[in-house]
Amino acid sequence: MKCLMVYFVDNQWFAEEVEWKRSGSGFYRETSRIEIPQTKREIEKFAAEKRYRIEWQGEIPVEAA
Repeated sequence: MKCLMVYFVDNQWFAEEVEWKRSGSGFYRETSRIEIPQTKREIEKFAAEKRYRIEWQGEIPVEAA
């Protein structure tokens, strides 16, 4: 399962897909921005369909909670 970091900035939702890659004796994190739906409920549905674990970053707006 991959991680989806989701955050709210300037009245828009943004997300970054996080994948852990092996490097020598350790791991590193590779992120890439992806397009996501613009409501909290749709984001949760999108994440479930794509098998993401959501990591909410920053403050979630009151109307979205």
